[in-house]
Amino acid sequence: MTLRAVVKAGGSAGVDRDAVADLVADIARSDEIVLVHGASAETDKLAAALGQPKETVISPSGHESRRTDRRTLEIFAMAALGVENFLYVEKLQQRGIDAVGLSGLSGRLLVARKKDVRSVRDGKTILLRDDYTGKVEAVNLPLLTQFIGAGRVPVIAPLALSTEQQALNVDGDRVAAAIAVAIDADALIILTRVPGLLRDKDDPRTLVAETTIAEAESLALGRMQVKILAAREALDGGVDEVVIRSASGDPSVRTVIRS
Repeated sequence: MTLRAVVKAGGSAGVDRDAVADLVADIARSDEIVLVHGASAETDKLAAALGQPKETVISPSGHESRRTDRRTLEIFAMAALGVENFLYVEKLQQRGIDAVGLSGLSGRLLVARKKDVRSVRDGKTILLRDDYTGKVEAVNLPLLTQFIGAGRVPVIAPLALSTEQQALNVDGDRVAAAIAVAIDADALIILTRVPGLLRDKDDPRTLVAETTIAEAESLALGRMQVKILAAREALDGGVDEVVIRSASGDPSVRTVIRS
């Protein structure tokens, strides 16, 4: 029986691309898989090299995120398409997998709604009208399924097209969840720097091996909160389970989340 899975490879520093490629190639030889990747670390490096300082947005609820004006969006696209997507396609080809590099802009693969981004500055909340971030609302399933098959893997950068035909930066974890729901995946696998969900974020010995989405939401802190949100969206959409684990290391050391 052929299984379907979506793998999300984190874009932060410390995620081993070769380990990701090994895992994806191993699955792709017998099952159907989609790879979604991030590009945060490469974006930071490229922005610094181009003299574009990173700006942080603090939402009214206290959540911190990258400020994405048009220039930052273009730099993100350079990092996502020119480095991460390029390298993953190359590494998978080297492992005998027919990888196809895509972004959500390709053929309107991902259509998103532009977010109304609000930021707290000097105690005041303002609307950032020139922020280019969004949330995926539609996946072009007929197009995507053309690239899914044994030995073939679509490699997707988290960019989308808005309903106003503008490019947007979209969260990679939530993109992976949306795609997992669209293709009726059996699992969503989120690869990151940490071994999984931890009760104490500074102590890997406190790994939660198996949990419900409710417990995961109560434990998640920082960037892990977005991963758990993506997990909820995947599970609510019919995906059987979500696995969060390190990109390298023992695959049995992980967190498995079910509804």
